Amino acid sequence: MPFWKIHLIFDLIFVVAFIGILFEAGVLENIFSLIFIVFFNIISAIFPDIDTPKSRIRKYISFFLTLIIGLYLIINFNIGSLIFGVTSMILIYLVIRFFPTKHRGITHTFLFGVILSVILTLILWFLFEFSLEKTGISFLVIFWGYLSHLILDKIA
Repeated sequence: MPFWKIHLIFDLIFVVAFIGILFEAGVLENIFSLIFIVFFNIISAIFPDIDTPKSRIRKYISFFLTLIIGLYLIINFNIGSLIFGVTSMILIYLVIRFFPTKHRGITHTFLFGVILSVILTLILWFLFEFSLEKTGISFLVIFWGYLSHLILDKIA
Protein backbone atom coordinates (compact mmCIF):
# COMPACT_ATOMS: atom_id res chain seq x y z
CA MET A 1 0.00 0.00 0.00
CA PRO A 2 1.59 3.29 -1.12
CA PHE A 3 1.99 6.11 1.36
CA TRP A 4 -0.42 9.06 0.96
CA LYS A 5 2.37 11.32 -0.29
CA ILE A 6 3.08 8.88 -3.14
CA HIS A 7 -0.60 9.04 -4.12
CA LEU A 8 -0.46 12.85 -4.22
CA ILE A 9 2.75 12.99 -6.25
CA PHE A 10 1.46 10.42 -8.77
CA ASP A 11 -1.79 12.34 -9.10
CA LEU A 12 -0.33 15.84 -9.33
CA ILE A 13 2.18 14.94 -12.05
CA PHE A 14 -0.69 14.27 -14.42
CA VAL A 15 -2.94 17.05 -13.12
CA VAL A 16 -0.30 19.74 -13.68
CA ALA A 17 0.12 18.60 -17.29
CA PHE A 18 -3.65 18.40 -17.80
CA ILE A 19 -4.25 21.84 -16.30
CA GLY A 20 -1.50 23.31 -18.48
CA ILE A 21 -3.23 21.99 -21.59
CA LEU A 22 -6.57 23.42 -20.41
CA PHE A 23 -5.05 26.85 -19.84
CA GLU A 24 -3.43 26.84 -23.27
CA ALA A 25 -6.79 25.93 -24.81
CA GLY A 26 -8.47 28.77 -22.89
CA VAL A 27 -10.95 26.47 -21.16
CA LEU A 28 -10.02 27.41 -17.60
CA GLU A 29 -9.22 31.07 -17.10
CA ASN A 30 -10.45 31.69 -13.52
CA ILE A 31 -7.60 30.95 -11.10
CA PHE A 32 -9.97 30.79 -8.10
CA SER A 33 -12.09 28.03 -9.66
CA LEU A 34 -8.89 26.24 -10.70
CA ILE A 35 -7.70 26.22 -7.09
CA PHE A 36 -10.98 24.59 -6.02
CA ILE A 37 -10.74 22.00 -8.81
CA VAL A 38 -7.18 21.06 -7.83
CA PHE A 39 -8.16 21.00 -4.13
CA PHE A 40 -11.04 18.61 -4.87
CA ASN A 41 -8.69 16.55 -7.03
CA ILE A 42 -6.29 16.20 -4.11
CA ILE A 43 -9.13 15.21 -1.78
CA SER A 44 -10.31 12.59 -4.25
CA ALA A 45 -6.76 11.25 -4.67
CA ILE A 46 -6.42 10.42 -0.98
CA PHE A 47 -10.09 9.85 -0.13
CA PRO A 48 -10.16 6.06 -0.82
CA ASP A 49 -7.94 5.51 2.23
CA ILE A 50 -10.67 6.85 4.50
CA ASP A 51 -11.35 3.18 5.22
CA THR A 52 -7.96 2.87 6.95
CA PRO A 53 -8.44 3.58 10.68
CA LYS A 54 -5.13 5.45 11.09
CA SER A 55 -5.21 7.45 7.84
CA ARG A 56 -4.83 11.22 7.86
CA ILE A 57 -7.80 11.73 5.56
CA ARG A 58 -10.00 9.87 8.03
CA LYS A 59 -8.83 12.11 10.86
CA TYR A 60 -9.55 15.28 8.90
CA ILE A 61 -12.85 14.13 7.44
CA SER A 62 -13.98 12.94 10.90
CA PHE A 63 -13.22 16.33 12.39
CA PHE A 64 -14.82 18.24 9.50
CA LEU A 65 -18.00 16.13 9.52
CA THR A 66 -18.24 16.42 13.28
CA LEU A 67 -18.22 20.20 13.05
CA ILE A 68 -20.81 20.25 10.28
CA ILE A 69 -23.18 17.73 11.92
CA GLY A 70 -22.73 19.19 15.41
CA LEU A 71 -23.38 22.75 14.26
CA TYR A 72 -26.37 21.60 12.23
CA LEU A 73 -27.87 19.93 15.31
CA ILE A 74 -27.25 22.93 17.54
CA ILE A 75 -28.63 25.46 15.01
CA ASN A 76 -31.67 23.52 13.84
CA PHE A 77 -32.81 22.18 17.16
CA ASN A 78 -32.04 25.32 19.17
CA ILE A 79 -30.23 23.34 21.80
CA GLY A 80 -29.23 25.84 24.43
CA SER A 81 -27.07 23.53 26.46
CA LEU A 82 -23.37 23.85 25.78
CA ILE A 83 -22.80 20.52 27.51
CA PHE A 84 -25.20 18.76 25.11
CA GLY A 85 -23.55 20.38 22.09
CA VAL A 86 -20.02 19.43 23.13
CA THR A 87 -21.07 15.91 24.15
CA SER A 88 -22.88 15.28 20.88
CA MET A 89 -19.89 16.53 18.88
CA ILE A 90 -17.52 14.25 20.80
CA LEU A 91 -19.81 11.25 20.27
CA ILE A 92 -20.20 12.01 16.57
CA TYR A 93 -16.42 12.33 16.20
CA LEU A 94 -15.76 9.04 17.96
CA VAL A 95 -18.34 7.17 15.87
CA ILE A 96 -17.01 8.52 12.56
CA ARG A 97 -13.33 8.26 13.51
CA PHE A 98 -13.41 4.74 14.93
CA PHE A 99 -16.17 3.14 12.85
CA PRO A 100 -14.86 -0.30 11.86
CA THR A 101 -14.15 -0.53 8.14
CA LYS A 102 -12.46 -2.96 5.78
CA HIS A 103 -9.46 -1.54 3.93
CA ARG A 104 -9.78 -1.60 0.17
CA GLY A 105 -13.49 -2.20 0.46
CA ILE A 106 -16.23 -0.04 -1.05
CA THR A 107 -14.15 3.14 -1.12
CA HIS A 108 -11.69 1.43 -3.45
CA THR A 109 -14.25 0.80 -6.21
CA PHE A 110 -14.78 2.53 -9.53
CA LEU A 111 -18.45 3.22 -8.77
CA PHE A 112 -17.68 4.93 -5.48
CA GLY A 113 -15.12 7.09 -7.31
CA VAL A 114 -17.71 8.14 -9.86
CA ILE A 115 -20.23 8.99 -7.12
CA LEU A 116 -17.72 11.03 -5.08
CA SER A 117 -16.51 12.83 -8.20
CA VAL A 118 -20.08 13.72 -9.20
CA ILE A 119 -20.78 15.09 -5.70
CA LEU A 120 -17.62 17.22 -5.68
CA THR A 121 -18.31 18.40 -9.25
CA LEU A 122 -21.84 19.43 -8.27
CA ILE A 123 -20.40 21.48 -5.42
CA LEU A 124 -18.16 23.27 -7.93
CA TRP A 125 -21.07 23.75 -10.30
CA PHE A 126 -23.14 25.38 -7.52
CA LEU A 127 -20.23 27.58 -6.40
CA PHE A 128 -19.07 28.82 -9.80
CA GLU A 129 -22.05 28.16 -12.11
CA PHE A 130 -19.82 26.42 -14.63
CA SER A 131 -20.92 25.78 -18.18
CA LEU A 132 -21.52 22.20 -19.23
CA GLU A 133 -18.03 22.05 -20.75
CA LYS A 134 -16.29 23.31 -17.61
CA THR A 135 -18.39 21.03 -15.44
CA GLY A 136 -17.32 18.04 -17.52
CA ILE A 137 -13.68 19.07 -17.35
CA SER A 138 -13.95 19.55 -13.59
CA PHE A 139 -15.42 16.06 -13.28
CA LEU A 140 -12.54 14.57 -15.30
CA VAL A 141 -9.88 16.31 -13.19
CA ILE A 142 -11.54 15.27 -9.93
CA PHE A 143 -12.20 11.73 -11.13
CA TRP A 144 -8.58 11.42 -12.25
CA GLY A 145 -7.53 11.94 -8.63
CA TYR A 146 -9.66 9.03 -7.51
CA LEU A 147 -8.67 6.85 -10.44
CA SER A 148 -4.98 7.58 -9.89
CA HIS A 149 -5.32 6.25 -6.34
CA LEU A 150 -6.95 3.04 -7.56
CA ILE A 151 -4.34 2.58 -10.29
CA LEU A 152 -1.47 3.08 -7.88
CA ASP A 153 -2.99 0.62 -5.40
CA LYS A 154 -3.26 -2.00 -8.18
CA ILE A 155 0.37 -1.46 -9.22
CA ALA A 156 1.85 -1.49 -5.72
